[in-house]
Amino acid sequence: MRYNPLSFVVLQIREVSWFQWHPFSVCSSPLDGRLQLTVLIKVSGGWTRKLRDTILNAKDHANSRISAAVEGSYGCRPLYHL
Repeated sequence: MRYNPLSFVVLQIREVSWFQWHPFSVCSSPLDGRLQLTVLIKVSGGWTRKLRDTILNAKDHANSRISAAVEGSYGCRPLYHL
């Protein structure tokens, strides 16, 4: 997945809801050499509260897995680089 520091993605977590997609800002860098994307999620409503509870419950079970569908990335390309 290609993204830049100003990107956002839309996430769908099946264990939380099959039909709801929610946008989150990307907080990782595509230049760090790792093949991962990081978003910060603040609990602020029913969906994010259920996501937090799902993650906390999954930590208690060794073989549990949470899957995410990711759409994006969206956002503008930066014109200048430092």
